[in-house]
Amino acid sequence: MEKYSTGITERNGGMHNLKAYKKMIAMFKGHNFKFPRLYHLILMEDIQGAGANRFQKALKAICQKLRQEGINCRWRACIELDEEKGFHFHVFLLANAERKNTDELINTKRDGWLRSFLQRHAIRLYLSPPKADMHRVGGTLDGRRRNYATLAGEKLNDCIEWISYLVKKRSKPENLKYIYFSSRDSKTKS
Repeated sequence: MEKYSTGITERNGGMHNLKAYKKMIAMFKGHNFKFPRLYHLILMEDIQGAGANRFQKALKAICQKLRQEGINCRWRACIELDEEKGFHFHVFLLANAERKNTDELINTKRDGWLRSFLQRHAIRLYLSPPKADMHRVGGTLDGRRRNYATLAGEKLNDCIEWISYLVKKRSKPENLKYIYFSSRDSKTKS
C-alpha cells in the first residue's frame, strides 16, 4: 500500500485532497520523457484581484513557448492564499530536457525570457529549488544546487514527497470552487 501522508503534509495541517495527490503521482509514473526535470514555480500577483485565470493563462503561454522550443511538458498546480505571499499559484512543471536544456528558458535571470514575460503580465516569479541534497550536483551538501529535480531512482520518491506541497491543507482558500489545476496530459512522442 502506498503512503499518502508525507512529512510536508504532516507539517502543514495534513492532506487537503488525496484524489489530486494521486493524479500528481500518476503524472510522474505516466510520462514518456527521457530526461524529465521537475521545477517548482511560485507565481505571485503584482496587482491584486486578478484571479486564478491570469495565472493559468500565463502558465499555458509558458508551456506553449517550451513546446515551440521542442520541450514537452506537463504540470500540476494549486491556488493558495496567505498573509505573506497573498494570492499565489504553486506549479510543479515536469519538462523533458531531451532536445534542449530546459534551464535556458526556466530560470529567474534578469534578462531571461521567463522573467520578462511574467513582468509584462504583472506576475512575480520565485523558482523554488528541491531541498534534498540528492538533487545537488554530486548528491552532497557541498554540491551546487540545481533549480530542478530529476526523477531517476530514489529521486522519484523524493519528488513524490516534494509535489505533496501542492496538497497540504495550510493556505488553501475556503471560498474558491477550484483550487487544483493541471495540464491535459497526452501520450505524445518526445
